[in-house]
Amino acid sequence: MEFITANTQKKVVINRATFRDASNLKKEVMKCLLNLKGIDIFTLNAQDKTKLLDVVIELLISADTSEGLENALFACLKTCLYDNFYAITPEFFDDKPEAIEDYYEIAAKCIEVNLRPFGKSLVTEYKARLAKLPQENQLSE
Repeated sequence: MEFITANTQKKVVINRATFRDASNLKKEVMKCLLNLKGIDIFTLNAQDKTKLLDVVIELLISADTSEGLENALFACLKTCLYDNFYAITPEFFDDKPEAIEDYYEIAAKCIEVNLRPFGKSLVTEYKARLAKLPQENQLSE
């Protein structure tokens, strides 16, 4: 995935990570979701915008304070490029502090690129299993 960052207008190339690195990132994201306190993500109603905002804020805090997630994210970012030249590492943000303005955008895109294949696989599997379940009217007969 290639994109121009919103804040610094730099080109970023996000490459898909190895399966192991992407899988570790998925696990860390799942841990952040499961660590949400007092919010049942399984019964969340999309109409309740205040509660949705609470979930987003708490998820961001959970993710932002997770050293495991940060490590998994940077393992995935190591093959990605900023401004067609710089490898995206923690040291990169020390060397180019102006790029910190793009950190969350880069992180979100990296997570999207590396977790999308897992999500697609999960949805396909869910649909296949759901189709095999007996229909509700067949159960009552």
